[in-house]
Amino acid sequence: MRIIALAMLLALPLVASAQGGKLLENRHGSVAFQRVGARAVPLAERASVNLRDSDEAITGARSLGAVTLPDSTQILIGSSTRVQLAFFNQAETTSAKFIVKDGRIRFAVHHPKGAKANYLFSTPTSQIAVRGTQGDLEVDRSGTIHLNVYELGDPHLPVLVTTKAGKTFTVAAGQGLVARVVNGVVEVEVGKLTQALVDRFTGDFGLPANWNQLKNEILQKAAQQLPAPPSLPVPIPLPPR
Repeated sequence: MRIIALAMLLALPLVASAQGGKLLENRHGSVAFQRVGARAVPLAERASVNLRDSDEAITGARSLGAVTLPDSTQILIGSSTRVQLAFFNQAETTSAKFIVKDGRIRFAVHHPKGAKANYLFSTPTSQIAVRGTQGDLEVDRSGTIHLNVYELGDPHLPVLVTTKAGKTFTVAAGQGLVARVVNGVVEVEVGKLTQALVDRFTGDFGLPANWNQLKNEILQKAAQQLPAPPSLPVPIPLPPR
């Protein structure tokens, strides 16, 4: 009877309470967590576990994980991705750091009531500082990053990207950033979001909820910046013969 009871216990999905925890959930596919010095532990679909600081979340192909934090921030983890929760501290200013080693994430960082939120996403080439932001981030094996910003909780607090060399770039809502390593130097481009940049992430996460509205705003701003067409000369009437 004890053996049967133990077997039934082991068969149960690994579930932890979300209250006050840093919860990793397997939305679908292959999702695992790994603690320092230990082997990766797979999660059954729809199962979840409380992460500790320094734990890693690992997904396989065609898989989706989600990390939900006590301040309601959510990080979706796309296919074939490895990301580490370096730390999470919730105090007067909520702060957290994620190390994105490879793959794609979608983040929705929320301001807790009465507090500020400072999140840092670390990549092989850059540090990305986020406050009350929704966006996507991809790190590929060459170290190139793609960053899309869809929404800012405060338009005066854009996303701040700092390269390893100390150069700083700001990214506002409706903008994207690409950082590549060329001959050992990080080259950065910031520009308006395009459908192609958004589509890099739709296979994992679908379209951002506000993309259609944001796309229209981008097109309207682009139209306003176009030079006015040259005015046609007014024909001068000929005198009667």
